[in-house]
Amino acid sequence: MADKNVPSADSKNSKLKAVESKQKNEKKEKMSFKKLITIIIIVVLAMLMVGGVYYVVVLVSQSKAEKANSWGSYDGESIMIENNNVFYNTLVNDSNLQTAYLNGDYNTLLSSYYSAYQAQVAFMALSKDAKEAGIVAPQDLVNDLIIRSGIYNGEDGTYSADVFNASSEADRIRVNTYYTNYYPYTAVLSDLQSTIVSKQERDFVEDMSKKTRSFEYFVINFLAYPNELAEAYGKENPDLFRQANISVISCTSEEKINTAYEALQAGDEWNQVVATYSEDSYAQNAGAIEDLALFSIVPNMSNAGDIEIIKALEVGQYTAPIQSPSGYTIYRLDGEIHDADFSDPETLAAVKYYINQNNPEEVLPYIDAAVGTASAQAQTDFEGAANAVNAEIVTIAAVANNIGGSQYLGGIASYDSQGYLASQAKDEAISRELFTAEEGHVTAALAVADMENTYIVAKVDQIDDNNTANAYVTTMLYNYYASQQPAYDRMNNALASNLHVNNFYNQFFATLFSSTT
Repeated sequence: MADKNVPSADSKNSKLKAVESKQKNEKKEKMSFKKLITIIIIVVLAMLMVGGVYYVVVLVSQSKAEKANSWGSYDGESIMIENNNVFYNTLVNDSNLQTAYLNGDYNTLLSSYYSAYQAQVAFMALSKDAKEAGIVAPQDLVNDLIIRSGIYNGEDGTYSADVFNASSEADRIRVNTYYTNYYPYTAVLSDLQSTIVSKQERDFVEDMSKKTRSFEYFVINFLAYPNELAEAYGKENPDLFRQANISVISCTSEEKINTAYEALQAGDEWNQVVATYSEDSYAQNAGAIEDLALFSIVPNMSNAGDIEIIKALEVGQYTAPIQSPSGYTIYRLDGEIHDADFSDPETLAAVKYYINQNNPEEVLPYIDAAVGTASAQAQTDFEGAANAVNAEIVTIAAVANNIGGSQYLGGIASYDSQGYLASQAKDEAISRELFTAEEGHVTAALAVADMENTYIVAKVDQIDDNNTANAYVTTMLYNYYASQQPAYDRMNNALASNLHVNNFYNQFFATLFSSTT
């Protein structure tokens, strides 16, 4: 009898014959996609013919052994980590997961597992939609999908009967089941993503995005404190502002920082220990931080007196773990601690910051004075007014008035590198002033919300009521993102649905810790 899993030589278009599963009467495994919408499970195919990584295999075996403790359910069906389902495949294809598992990086593990969990829920929801709509995958279509996937391609890049015949029946069943379940889901997803934006909506977006304005502004804050007074203060308190070139290893747990310290003591290279254990953003640069004023290091220490430990280091030496408000840090001194240059603008800014933090009453009169004088001067000499308060001018490229704050249309918030004007433009009256005033208009000093003793002065730099380039880009992006919104809405609806029972966090911690003991 011919093997039904072997492609027929005389089958039309070299299609595969139906792969008949011995379990065809049992309930089929549910599959999903990665990251809810943006990735349509292409990378999953690479894992269909190979074994799982150790840490996923462990969790699969545990999940099967603990059916009563599933990760949750959707419409009464348990959400499990099982071979070749979406939860499993998404985890296996997560490039960050193995490193996080080996390093005990629980934050990354949590994020990776929750993304995979959400993908599984979304798939189950859309598969249910497909079933209710009567969408099924005919076997001929499944065969075509398998051939086009390239999973059975030979060295020449085309379908190979030899590669197919060399695969096991279990692998063929998995591939066939995958595409049988995958097609109905993608059919629903494609329908959701084919939503057409109305002409009236497109015309409105185009018209709005044609009318753009560019802006300039400067900030009035503690930097208005006179340079000569800051220089004098720095010279009177030189030890506060001495510069230390350091590198750091930071961890949230005492156990992890102690392990890192032991590795250093055992002779491991600093860069290697940083890459393995450090959790802060400086780890990408071997833990290196440019020169820091000694006073700026102290807030990262639970005990301010620990700064003396750093001051006592020789170049190349490192400290034992020092406790911080958020964890623990090992400091290495990379260069001689040296006196600050009080003619340097950045050093003066650091001095002013320190004074403002510790003696704000000394700085406040100068800010109040600057608010009056600088805003008045800015009406005729914008650049001179900024220089008078030791401020840099921030420029904002041409933007449209995103009245509704749509995430698809951009606006001031998308181009304001400092965020001060964007914060103020949330106020309806200020936004109206900015987008209705004439070119060259300068605002009065505007108090920045939620920032004490901080003000901005803004200027309408240029007005363009026919910015066709901006209209083209905005409309194109809007059409794309707006068509995706129904799919995102359906995913969020599934996660928030009464059909969804979420047991993720309980099962994550129970499974994770049982896998490490």
